[in-house]
Amino acid sequence: MSFIQVDASLDAAEAMESGSLKRQQPRQQTRDLMKQPPAAGVHIERSDMALPGASLTFKDLAFSAVLPTGDTKTILEPCSGHFEPGQLVAVMGPSGCGKSTLLDMLAMKKTSPYTGQVWVNGRERNSATFQRIAAYVGQEDRMPAHWRVREALEFNAALKCQGKRAAGLVDSLLEAFGLAGVADTYIGGDSVRGISGGQRRRVTLARGVAAQASLLFCDEPTSGLSATDA
Repeated sequence: MSFIQVDASLDAAEAMESGSLKRQQPRQQTRDLMKQPPAAGVHIERSDMALPGASLTFKDLAFSAVLPTGDTKTILEPCSGHFEPGQLVAVMGPSGCGKSTLLDMLAMKKTSPYTGQVWVNGRERNSATFQRIAAYVGQEDRMPAHWRVREALEFNAALKCQGKRAAGLVDSLLEAFGLAGVADTYIGGDSVRGISGGQRRRVTLARGVAAQASLLFCDEPTSGLSATDA
């Protein structure tokens, strides 16, 4: 299961949608995209959130790979969709159906050629601009074992804000992700004893949120979490 958190300035989103969206991606066409069924095996669930956000629209995203034999294997059938501002979207489906591939294409992590179009706030996605407003949380929890939990969050928070604001953000994330009790514990690893695997996963997710990105993409965010943690 993969998640896409859409979060940005609602005023900016509405301004863009009222302008360029009408020229490049009409609202009626967007509604038509929402009515189309997703690719076979992929199920998209939407959960409305109170936070405002940016819109994300994609049309006919597809990905194929060329095998050593020269044959072409389809990884993801053409898939279209539209995510409204302030939504938390879950992409669900069986193993191998293309969930991670779809997420990687939306997050611009796929470097191989693929087909389809993506719009952010009604404008065609621009690589340089997109990298500044998007964040990606992968499946693996990669952090130095000697870092303490608080230090891991402080590192990401410092990239966006300083001083009391950064400290306040870190404290809020520690509470929100249930990590306040292990804030001064090492992340740990093969040679360093530290927090549990589930706690490590929560730290990774909290670091993604600390980036304060307009678009946050999370691949398998609940992997390794207990039913209570998830």
